[in-house]
Amino acid sequence: MYFPSKRNIFYSITVWGLILFIFFIYLFGGEPIGFQIITYRDPLGYVMSGGMIVLLLWILFRTGYTVKDGHMYIHSGPLRKRIAIEDIKKIKSTKSLISSPALSIRKLEILYGEFMFTSISPKDEHKFLQVMKKENPHIKIDPMLTQENN
Repeated sequence: MYFPSKRNIFYSITVWGLILFIFFIYLFGGEPIGFQIITYRDPLGYVMSGGMIVLLLWILFRTGYTVKDGHMYIHSGPLRKRIAIEDIKKIKSTKSLISSPALSIRKLEILYGEFMFTSISPKDEHKFLQVMKKENPHIKIDPMLTQENN
């Protein structure tokens, strides 16, 4: 089952702001001053700017989580991660700006293995928690999450 990431206005404004910034550089930027190996007006500058825009949009529209075959697959643009659901020990709520494959400040922190953790932000947290609990009934879920979802 696929769960897209919920999007927070903070992350959306940041991504769209960076994309607009790149476009404004090309629309209103003057001639580069001084010695530069690569400028935004060079062919390589166009490729790098286009690549940056594609990467930002890829992350914005293709961040999500798939649960199947006893694993949780995390996708965030070109980044991939696989976690065995049997290794997951606890899921708790967190609010953090720390970099993670999530597009929201309000996240679920997943503790797995000995000392490993990752943060995700599925749009439908209640359904995600149900699926995870069905896959591994030994997962401890923060009581705050079950209260919020009822």
